[in-house]
Amino acid sequence: MTFTTVTEQLEAEKRKLATEVEESNTQVVKAKELAEEEVNRLALLLQAADAERQLLYQQILSLTGMVEYFKDTTVNSVDEFISKLKLDLSTMSYR
Repeated sequence: MTFTTVTEQLEAEKRKLATEVEESNTQVVKAKELAEEEVNRLALLLQAADAERQLLYQQILSLTGMVEYFKDTTVNSVDEFISKLKLDLSTMSYR
């Protein structure tokens, strides 16, 4: 083999390797872009989930307040009923 032939083969190998490196770099850039898009999509989903969690928490607080109100109202009504019943029974026993 002549020096020129070896040089040409080395140059061809160099071009081949350069092409492979460029293709690999292109794939890496595409993969990075896809990963960034996925990160952004997941960040938006996380924000939406957090907003939903906050809304549900507020609804729980509201419902808890309603439960307390109805519990207190029911207890007061039962207490009033028992008091009235006791009064009625005591007045009946004096007759």
